[in-house]
Amino acid sequence: MTLKFNYCIFIKISLKMKTLFVVVLFAFINSVSLSQSFYNDFEDDTLQGWKNTDDSTTLLTIEENSPNKYLQKECDGTNSAVGEMAIINRDENYWAGDYFYEVIDTNELHTIDEMLIKNDNDFNLHLRLGFKGQNDYIVVTSEPIIVPPLSDWNFYSQSYYLEFPLLYNLSVINDTTGMTIFEIYDKVQELFENVVEFKIFHNEEVLYEGETLNGTLQIESIISFTLLANDSQELSKLIIYPNPINEIMTIKFPSATIAEVVIYNILGEETMRNSISDLSNQIDISYLKSGLYLVSIETETSAITKKIIKL
Repeated sequence: MTLKFNYCIFIKISLKMKTLFVVVLFAFINSVSLSQSFYNDFEDDTLQGWKNTDDSTTLLTIEENSPNKYLQKECDGTNSAVGEMAIINRDENYWAGDYFYEVIDTNELHTIDEMLIKNDNDFNLHLRLGFKGQNDYIVVTSEPIIVPPLSDWNFYSQSYYLEFPLLYNLSVINDTTGMTIFEIYDKVQELFENVVEFKIFHNEEVLYEGETLNGTLQIESIISFTLLANDSQELSKLIIYPNPINEIMTIKFPSATIAEVVIYNILGEETMRNSISDLSNQIDISYLKSGLYLVSIETETSAITKKIIKL
């Protein structure tokens, strides 16, 4: 799909009680092509590409949590894809394809930014994200999302990204013996250029398979934020660090800049607004709850939005 804008706008895709905010910031006419939807909401009563690891849909259903709907997998404990707490998506309309998109003169990676999850089990869920590329390389998130037992619906987020030549919170499952970090990075980048399988699964260990057990996996939405910006190069070399952030967020510009900084939470609610005017600026965000936030930075001539994770 091709999106064209000639003004600065927030696009809000409403999913009934769930809300997905796709942030698109343009000051001039731009065109960007997106080949995937990059979210699931299950409001159309379909599985939206999700299957068991053997491509079956046995014990996979869409349930209703009025007024919302969610994906549910019942694991029967058998030594099979039905007993494995894992679901995969190979659908090019959702999660298969090129995960890179351009922001100004750099490539951003689509990441899974928020999942709305419930845990009816009497044990912790250790959910990992896994990606397989057409080049047969596989990566999984090194740290799991831990969902407490018998917990109600809640948003969960996790940061992972590529920053040459490092992989942050991503473990390569393939044998990389004898390969340099540069060679490994190139293979992982090639993986995300053509993802053929995305997997969500429960496993305490860093493996590309779910544990076999009796239990239930319930997911109401899976969200990826698309961040776009205008043509100006003014903010192209802006840096926000560290990320994830514990207390202090540092925003560094290539030259002294007057800008307005606004932080939004997952619901699109403004949590902070501040004006900055230095080369390097430190902002205390210790008061924010843990989770994903969007940081909008705007000058008189340009604007950009970044994702941050608050620990």
